[in-house]
Formats: sequence, C-alpha cells, structure tokens
Amino acid sequence: MNRKRLISIIIVVGVFGTCLVGISVMGQTEPKGGINVLRREMLALEEAFEIIIDAVIFENMELIKPQIPPFREARKMFEEAINAGEKIELPKNKDKFKEFVKLDNKFHKDFWALEEAAEKGQKEVVKNQIYKLFDSCVVCHERFRK
Repeated sequence: MNRKRLISIIIVVGVFGTCLVGISVMGQTEPKGGINVLRREMLALEEAFEIIIDAVIFENMELIKPQIPPFREARKMFEEAINAGEKIELPKNKDKFKEFVKLDNKFHKDFWALEEAAEKGQKEVVKNQIYKLFDSCVVCHERFRK
C-alpha cells in the first residue's frame, strides 16, 4: 500500500472513529448530572486516539506515550465502579453487560499492545493495532449503542 493511500485511510478512520466515540457518549450522564464512568472512558479514548492517529501519520511513536495515563485513569475508574457494584447502564442490550465487559477487556488488552509497540518504535505493529482497535469499536457500538 502506498504512503498516500495509507495516510488517507488513517485520516478517514480517525475522523470516523472520532465521530463514533462522540456519538457513543452523548446522553450518558450520572443521575446527579455528572459524566458516568463509561462516558469518561470513551472521552479519554477519543482524546488519545486523536494524537495516536497523528503519531502514525507523522511516524512519531513518541507522541503516543503521553496519551496513555489519562486513558489508564479513566479505565481504573470504570473498573472501580464495576467492582463496587455501581450500576452502569448500556444504551442497548442492557442485559448483556457481561458480554460488554468481555469485549471491553479484550479492547484494553489490544490497547496495551499498541502502547508496548509504540514504546518499542514498532510502527507497523502500531498501525495494525489501530485497525484492530477500530474494528473492536465498531463491533461494540453495533451491539451496545443505540
């Protein structure tokens, strides 16, 4: 695949992915009016992916590392909420929360693989992980987002 085509694909996927994340978090608030932990995680992911896409386009894997801590913190809050028994309501297929958690855990495993590849400067692995992650986003949103 030539470089121009790859860059075009990455830009399209980045824009599409940002739109998916933006749409997915709309209307997900806590009863007190705050942002729920699932939405917080999606927003952190959206912010991270914007820079990760730039890192791939500009072939600068060092841009990725600073994006990880806010996403890890949001993930930690989500896990704490689940462990504390907090009710996290999915927009669709609410009865399949265990399936959602399974998909979410797999996503994070793949995300950490992207982080590791970026730290090692493995550009092709990072690109492959991005495709894999976006596919996971689409599958999850189809199942659990209205």
